[in-house]
Amino acid sequence: MRKITVFVFLALLSGQLPAKVSDVCKEVVLTGHPDLPPVSWGDYQNTHGAASDLVTEILEEEGINVINDFFGGANRVTYKLRQGIIQINPAMPYQQNHLNDIYYIYPPIYTQSYMVVTRRDQEHKISDWSDMIDLKGVAPRNVRFSKAFSQYAADNLLIVKTFNAQQGLKMLSVGRVDYAVYPQIQGDLFVSLLDLEGKLEKMPVELSNFDLYVAISKEMGCSLPVNSISKKLTERQESGYADKVFNDSLYKWMGFSLEKRNTSPN
Repeated sequence: MRKITVFVFLALLSGQLPAKVSDVCKEVVLTGHPDLPPVSWGDYQNTHGAASDLVTEILEEEGINVINDFFGGANRVTYKLRQGIIQINPAMPYQQNHLNDIYYIYPPIYTQSYMVVTRRDQEHKISDWSDMIDLKGVAPRNVRFSKAFSQYAADNLLIVKTFNAQQGLKMLSVGRVDYAVYPQIQGDLFVSLLDLEGKLEKMPVELSNFDLYVAISKEMGCSLPVNSISKKLTERQESGYADKVFNDSLYKWMGFSLEKRNTSPN
């Protein structure tokens, strides 16, 4: 697999390679998903998160200035990316219907995975989606599942959404719900912070993993060094540096969330 070139991976992910442009970009506009922490989130002025941090760092090493901006919801970001108003979304799911306007850089910058948590003292054991049918679950309101699980949940499951990312685990700990669903990177931290390791346990069930890629608009008047970007991203992942950036970003997001909550009007 490693003998396949990055350009072949790009061809597989984009359907076709972007047209060759002679001039290398000197400056690009980067905007990401506004509510996908710690990978990407926004504060109505800029895009934050590990994906933005990693991509910005790599591009600046290539001598490319990054303008970090905020354009609102995910659909609006995608629309502006397809138009070329935004040049880079640092973390976007692969979408085949956008291949005429967008190409994706390999490898995935992040793979979103989920954990299902129950109380240790309850009888419910969840190893399959069907085991959740007669139970009541909880998940953060910003959670994004795969299309397959989202449809299954809409048809068969009762999952309430909470605004506070830690509220669901508290609801589970006192028996108000039967299970809680969290992105893996968030859930582990919250269980630890709430000192619930001895009271809660993970269930061996796969919900919906999906990859997020650095997405590039094809409507650019300049070119990006995609081979170098791919190589440097791979090196950061293999060295463990990318994991550290994602963990650091999680704590930054928690700080941002607490500050936002404390400054919000009652």
